[in-house]
Amino acid sequence: MKLKFFRVTCKCGHVGKQFFVRVDFPVNADSGKEAAEIARFIPRVKHDHKDAILNCVEIDYEEYLILQKINNNDPYLKCKNPQEQAHILGFAERLEAEPRYQNKVEKNRRNVVEFKQKKQKQSLESFEKYQMDYENWFSFEESLAY
Repeated sequence: MKLKFFRVTCKCGHVGKQFFVRVDFPVNADSGKEAAEIARFIPRVKHDHKDAILNCVEIDYEEYLILQKINNNDPYLKCKNPQEQAHILGFAERLEAEPRYQNKVEKNRRNVVEFKQKKQKQSLESFEKYQMDYENWFSFEESLAY
């Protein structure tokens, strides 16, 4: 019997890989762990992220009903396509940067070429060393044969 109510704060998507929208969902469950599991599979939540569930707090029934009304009137949760989403007033202020994509490494051609040349030089040196070892080993074996 599910008599506990939870406010589960989730990262919601469909706003680009580098951003998310924070939304509180009201969930009816036996425990906080079960509430988080239920919330993970609500539409718009970033299902594939480990940190999709930001917070899970037990609430009373009145707050549960208030959250339901807020979400029923939220245009972000109602829109069906990016065009509708773009027409929501103040939507850009709701976007938050995804921490895992903030430190993006920029590659330029010079760094890539230098890395490839360094790698090629190391493999060539390794091959030459192997070839010298093989030649010395073979001559050593020949000297033992005679």
